[in-house]
Amino acid sequence: MLKRTLLISGILSSILLISTIIFAKEELSSMFEGFSFPTGKTTEEFVTESFDDLFNIFGNYSKLTESQKKDSWNQYKGKYVRWTGIVNYKGLTNDWNRAGIRHNIYTNVELIFDDDKKNIVKMINKGDRITYTGKLSSLLDRNLLFKLENANIETINDTTTDELVSNMREGISIYSPPSYNSETSADPGLKESLEEKNILTFEGLNKVFGKNSSISQTRKEELWNYYREKDIEWQGVVSYKGLGRNDWSRVGIRHNVGPNVELRFDEDDKNLIEMVKKEDKITYTGKLAELFGRNLLCSIEDVDIKMIGDKTIAEIEKAVSASAQAESGTDNTTDAEVIKEPEIIMEESMVPEVTKREDIEIIETVDGLIEISFEELDALFGKKNRMTESQKDRLWKEYKDKYIRWTGEVISRGKGRVSGLRMGIKNTEGTDVELVFADDKEDLVLGTDKGDKITYTGKLITRRGYILPYKLEDGNIENVLKAPETTE
Repeated sequence: MLKRTLLISGILSSILLISTIIFAKEELSSMFEGFSFPTGKTTEEFVTESFDDLFNIFGNYSKLTESQKKDSWNQYKGKYVRWTGIVNYKGLTNDWNRAGIRHNIYTNVELIFDDDKKNIVKMINKGDRITYTGKLSSLLDRNLLFKLENANIETINDTTTDELVSNMREGISIYSPPSYNSETSADPGLKESLEEKNILTFEGLNKVFGKNSSISQTRKEELWNYYREKDIEWQGVVSYKGLGRNDWSRVGIRHNVGPNVELRFDEDDKNLIEMVKKEDKITYTGKLAELFGRNLLCSIEDVDIKMIGDKTIAEIEKAVSASAQAESGTDNTTDAEVIKEPEIIMEESMVPEVTKREDIEIIETVDGLIEISFEELDALFGKKNRMTESQKDRLWKEYKDKYIRWTGEVISRGKGRVSGLRMGIKNTEGTDVELVFADDKEDLVLGTDKGDKITYTGKLITRRGYILPYKLEDGNIENVLKAPETTE
């Protein structure tokens, strides 16, 4: 009987102990509800509200008092958002790590980037539509409403940054040293550093920026900002030297069917260029300068020629010096005996014809425009002109940023969220001019119809290519002659 009583007592004590533990656990849970304990890594907590949702709460037209706004802000501060907006500015003076984002009319959000995002920030430009994330850190009381820290960019104009980075990396191949001698292989650290070195090849760059690339011209220009001033070491064949009698400083290089690259030398490199002849195979270094994106892909500055054929410049200079000394040692003439070349008098019929292009005089009108018709300009830069692309680029500098007044036919017009207010115009055939307007010209532009004949002005920005038209900015319409209505 006693054993039975003790057994029942033990069971009751256990039940009481378990109940006490469960009650205590529930009490502790309620006490620490809403708290999280550190686990060694932090997680980003995203809010589901859109920019418009938070703008309605905290913006200029909010009906909340300042006190209510502060109370509401405590619910969002420190949490992350994922929004989509338009880049209004990038950097403030020397601050590369800031970007202003527009969601309505003004800059509403400022993104603050960490140092590891520098390459991503380089990829965006004003007017880009981006999807971004960031931590809500400051609430402001102006049109610039939110400041976001630890910002990141996920897409640029509907293309993921991963894809854009992949496009850029297509232009880079991993360097693989051809062979190592015994001295080099004895240093594993040197071998490892060479294997990890990234070398930009012409073939890789041409794949990204060449005429057969699937990337749009706008995106190529944006990506080029990442490559500009990168160092290269390439090997190619000399296609031309100079673009005229007095222009010695440019050398065209062929890598496949070309020329594909133009080397631009400084004044003190004249002796170096004199060593090079057409069809020489040369190894050269330099910095990427200007993108053309056609057969002539780009220009290179700060050029240095390392080898001509299989000989280094030092070997060539040594051989030239030795040859000069040998000639001076066998020279039998004295100072008093100077051998003169016979004077050759050429008859007029024997003189070769030299075709010269006279300098073109650019005349500006009193209202700041230049007097040149579309036909005259297109005769210089159009498809029928036989100048090389490099020659056209050089001449274009005389016309770029000049204003013109032309008359043409409206082919298309519209306003894109990113591309802005634009119009396609036919002056002779097809769309040969793209005219870009400021937003305040929207009613004027959209008030025209296809087929209307307009007199317009604009600033020359980009010369035409094989497919692309001339691009003019700061457009304005001075006169519209409506197209006659067609009857069914």
